[in-house]
Amino acid sequence: MNPQLPAEASEFGAAADKAFAAQGGTDLARGAEADPSLRDRDVLPLLRSLGIDDLDPREDLDTAAAAGELCRAAGRVALPYPVVAALLRDGAGRPSAVVPAPSSPMVDHGDLFDAWRVLAMGGAVATGRPAGDRLGSRLGPFVCRLELQDAPAEDPGSRSEAAMSITLTSWKILGCVERCVELAVVHVRDREQFGQKLGEFQAVQFQLADAAVALAGLGELCRYTTWKAWADPAAFVTDSLALRVYALETARSVLRTAQQLHGAAGVCDEYDVSVLARHIQPDLRMPLGAASTAAQLVNSVEENGFEALFPQGGTRA
Repeated sequence: MNPQLPAEASEFGAAADKAFAAQGGTDLARGAEADPSLRDRDVLPLLRSLGIDDLDPREDLDTAAAAGELCRAAGRVALPYPVVAALLRDGAGRPSAVVPAPSSPMVDHGDLFDAWRVLAMGGAVATGRPAGDRLGSRLGPFVCRLELQDAPAEDPGSRSEAAMSITLTSWKILGCVERCVELAVVHVRDREQFGQKLGEFQAVQFQLADAAVALAGLGELCRYTTWKAWADPAAFVTDSLALRVYALETARSVLRTAQQLHGAAGVCDEYDVSVLARHIQPDLRMPLGAASTAAQLVNSVEENGFEALFPQGGTRA
């Protein structure tokens, strides 16, 4: 594996970072909470100007890497749009939502589309449409339920698509925690307490060092898992679950550190770290939380094995 992204993907990610910042960054998320129509009016044209309609991460490795970079950039600003679902749209233009099981699915920004392609992690596929208003939770203001329009049908290729969705969501989590670490560094450099900068306290430096190491590991694992989709397709589902387990662990520790270092400001929406921590919650909780993802990973390892220093799993008949 080449640990470096293709140059085109890196350049695309930098262009997305610049475009999202020029449009207001996390102010887009704040604005969308006040006026949800902003998502279609301002965010969708911005994504189209970047070429999202021509980007299909299922096409090849370079395109998947560029899609990952777009998701990372979206995570950095809590972009109020279902970027991962839109990237995995079907031939009819329906976005793809991954759910634990077909019954009573919930998706982020479900109200933006009249029809959704619902991918169950077990391999079934169905069509869904928005059911009622958004739930309106502070930790997921755009989450809504879908109701199925047809009976779920088995689709052999849906598991790899679900794995790609999980992988791209991890790229989005990477962007969020990446930005939160940057904000925490800036804050402790400027904030004084007990007569000195917060960043001069050794305990604070240790916390940021741990966060930086975890962040670097997550970035490496995102790139590795994306590469694995083409290098070893049979192992991709298991690897995507392993990536999600690590992404959730990293997000839990890094977001906690970033908000704690901000003090009370860490839960005030005047500060970007609070907006980022709130808007990433649907990606941390759906389709599966930490415990459920770990259980799925154990089952997948037992069934399919797992490439590591020593052979793991693959014992089921």
